[in-house]
Amino acid sequence: MAINMFGLIVSGRLVQTDFVSVDVNKCLITIQNADDVNHVVVFMTGSQPFPDGMGGTVYFSFPDPLSPPTWIYLGFISNDKPSAIFKITKLKPTTDTNVLASGDSRGFGFAQPIVSHVAQIGISTEPMAVISQMVSDPNANPTQQNNFDEFAVKSAENLFNYCTSFSNSLQHYLNSPLNRQQFIPMSTIQQWYENFTRRLRQNPYYWRN
Repeated sequence: MAINMFGLIVSGRLVQTDFVSVDVNKCLITIQNADDVNHVVVFMTGSQPFPDGMGGTVYFSFPDPLSPPTWIYLGFISNDKPSAIFKITKLKPTTDTNVLASGDSRGFGFAQPIVSHVAQIGISTEPMAVISQMVSDPNANPTQQNNFDEFAVKSAENLFNYCTSFSNSLQHYLNSPLNRQQFIPMSTIQQWYENFTRRLRQNPYYWRN
């Protein structure tokens, strides 16, 4: 893999192309003073395409002096998708989602030196068949994150609206065949909806716990 295949853009800085080869199919680049970096663009320079059926998985690492290095899968680039923008704001310090420890053959798998305030981007050439099965951290893709939030809120709204469409006074059901069924107060549904949307805003993945 030719290291001049790739470039990196950080807003307000010069384009970086100084990728360093660390394995036959892996290379990485260092981002100095990365604390204030929110987005990065990884792109192919056009000097050389990927071999047929191959692409490049992109990983991010923000080393912590007090813990082993970790790599977070951001997404990929390919001949058909030669550039990609990634949001890294919520990935500093490293999160516990999609984190792969150095040396793990499933991830980028390179143990970089631990340096504070320095981030690194790694690219690994992999078969597209493998890449298509990988799931990137949603925090790295603003559009994906927004779509997920919207879906969750719309689902909650749909449930709330569906339940309220059957609302009626208790008196209405006294002489109804339904009077033997159990009923839930509308205030309970309302409280659930408010709690759900509040917690979703605070942490879109709270439901995993």
